[in-house]
Amino acid sequence: MKNKTFVRLAVVAIAAALVVPAGILPASSAPADIKVGVITTTSGGLKSYGDAYTDGLEWGLKYYTQGTMAVNGAKIVLTKKDDAADPTAATAAFKDMVANGTKIIVGTASSTVGLTLAPLAQQNKVLYISGPAKNDAITSATNKYVFRSGNTSLQDLAPLAGLAGLSGKKVILFVEDNAFGAGNIAAARAILGPKGATFEEIKVSTTATDFTPYAKKAVDAAGKYIFIAWSNTGTVLPMLTALKQQGVYKTTVPVTGLAGVATYDFYGTLLDGANAVLTNSYFPGVVKTSAAAALASDFAKAGKSQDLFTECGVNAAQLIIRALKGNTSVNVDTAISNLEGFSFIGVKGQITVDPTKHYLMQPMFLVALDKSGAHYVPRLVRIIQKVTA
Repeated sequence: MKNKTFVRLAVVAIAAALVVPAGILPASSAPADIKVGVITTTSGGLKSYGDAYTDGLEWGLKYYTQGTMAVNGAKIVLTKKDDAADPTAATAAFKDMVANGTKIIVGTASSTVGLTLAPLAQQNKVLYISGPAKNDAITSATNKYVFRSGNTSLQDLAPLAGLAGLSGKKVILFVEDNAFGAGNIAAARAILGPKGATFEEIKVSTTATDFTPYAKKAVDAAGKYIFIAWSNTGTVLPMLTALKQQGVYKTTVPVTGLAGVATYDFYGTLLDGANAVLTNSYFPGVVKTSAAAALASDFAKAGKSQDLFTECGVNAAQLIIRALKGNTSVNVDTAISNLEGFSFIGVKGQITVDPTKHYLMQPMFLVALDKSGAHYVPRLVRIIQKVTA
């Protein structure tokens, strides 16, 4: 009898030891962290683009997860790498992230880098969401693994479709001699060519420090418009100054994209009186949405400033969260399916992911710079809705 009693007590003791207290799960059942790689430029001439993008991304991930930085209990963990706009550095970072099991990589600011990483995403079967980089060829119908959270060069130029009096008139294409410039040349020809424009290309070396010879070429070209495509924030001021000093704006109407906040004053000063045509993808306050209001409020509280590509980072956050819907194990094919055709309200309005080419159908803007006190501020002239590429 004693032996039977001992056996019963031992069984009860073992069973009690196996009971897991309420609310405590074994470590093995906790959702694994979701690794997201961020490869962008946070040094050099594109630093302001990468910084604004990263600020927007981090804000968007917190805002759309209600501060948890998690999807269905799985924590999103960011690994950030500065590519310095160098394809070799970006490639090394990309390969390291893939080797560490990262299946979502985002952020590129340089078109040259974007064109380098896009085929790597296809080769490694990971989801790649390019950021501010604009070259149209980064996304295509032949590479299902690549999306973008910003806009293309074609979309940048879409507001110019309304330019009148182009038949037989010359448009000077004044661009950096790189992938960004090449994308803008292709986009300008595609949009303005059917309106009867002729073109003269002036490609400026990315290592140039004296822009006078290029500005003289622009004067001699005697165009009706000069389309200026420039991404390097470190050289944009001397470039625009050289064009003004050589008298380009007296005879030729400048057409360009409104860049970051730091450029507003010298853009306004140098282009004042030139009847400049300014296109734009985003500036703080350009439209009013609930997310835009929350972004403005949170940045003001944190002492941060929005910039041209803050919105691009917020878009990336929304795309990441959508890719993970019912997919915290990060099946890449499921992520792609989740994103194709996805439509959402971003900080600048309605945006839809093209289901085939994976660019964002989105609003674009024509803007002007107005003097306000000692500074220039952007003013919305017209919204062009649902711009395709």
